Amino acid sequence: MTSTEKRPCSILLIDDEADLLTLFEVALTRLDCAIYKAESGRRALEILAELIPTLIVLDLAMPEISGVQILEQIRSDPAYAQTKIVVLTAVPLMLERHHVSMVNMVLTKPVTPRSLENIIRSLLSESE
Repeated sequence: MTSTEKRPCSILLIDDEADLLTLFEVALTRLDCAIYKAESGRRALEILAELIPTLIVLDLAMPEISGVQILEQIRSDPAYAQTKIVVLTAVPLMLERHHVSMVNMVLTKPVTPRSLENIIRSLLSESE
């Protein structure tokens, strides 16, 4: 990749609610980014072992491996330093103060697909 080439855009959606993943995937197709979906923390870690996404949309409340655990793992790895993270949660109090500094945005559910698209578009334009 030359210095003038843009890094391909990729978004990883992590949420244990399959319907929400599908809804957000459809809403984000206009962004011209590769979309990856993980319905569990375990699946998210499998994908992250193969991919350094441009942006991650991360639900906090998930079984087995929580979004907070995933967040801590991502931010402990310098390879993901440029990856933007949007936390999506129904319970914002799950996020402790030191975790807030690890993310680019915290959104409280419910979130409309259009508002998520606009927020992600804005965050991605900051990366260019």
